[in-house]
Amino acid sequence: MSILSLLCEPNVIDLISSWQRIDFGSSAMALGDGSTPTMSSGTIIYHGMAFQYDLKPQSTVTADHYIFCNLETSALRSAVHLRLGGAVASGRAVPAVTLAMLQLGVELGKALNVAAVQWHPAAIISGFDYFREAVTQYAEGAAFPAMVCVGFDVTQSDIIRTCGLKYLSGQELVFDHPGMPRHDAMRYVVRLVHDIATQGAIEAPLEVRGMNAAEAVRLIPNADSNVLFAQVI
Repeated sequence: MSILSLLCEPNVIDLISSWQRIDFGSSAMALGDGSTPTMSSGTIIYHGMAFQYDLKPQSTVTADHYIFCNLETSALRSAVHLRLGGAVASGRAVPAVTLAMLQLGVELGKALNVAAVQWHPAAIISGFDYFREAVTQYAEGAAFPAMVCVGFDVTQSDIIRTCGLKYLSGQELVFDHPGMPRHDAMRYVVRLVHDIATQGAIEAPLEVRGMNAAEAVRLIPNADSNVLFAQVI
């Protein structure tokens, strides 16, 4: 199953032609396992990690969340689908593997003039310019690019639930914020998402520093540790 898809407006024949013009030998990318630029499916190596790619026609694109994506999805005609290679297939919760895939998406996206990026674990489509900026800043030490990798359900009053954080850490987050404005609550959620996505799931009750000196955030995982409940105290 694809994890990340690079969505393109040209048809798949033109996409393949552009793919064949990429100079893999002079970049951090290289083809592996006997793959060649003429193959529409194969293995691509990035920073020593192997990922599987497929170049395919793209007819229908849907998502639960659209982030800085202004184009008509009906205009998309092809895509490069990426998934973990065999050597890193068990590394979905390893931050280094996630970062490498995101950076690979940026490198290929620039080479192929990609229009948008779909992150399948959270059903998010983001405009490529925003995706590139968020990933580049993360690689340079900024916060985890939560908006392109994690969805947020705010349909229930005073509660924010994540969607897709489980892929990164094995755990979703439920943040209970009675009486707190939603925009303030999102600041806490984004910080917690960064910590969980980069450091792993919280497996035991814990209190961490809040945004202000007089407060803390209480974190309580459920019995299976696959959901983390959080509230400011």
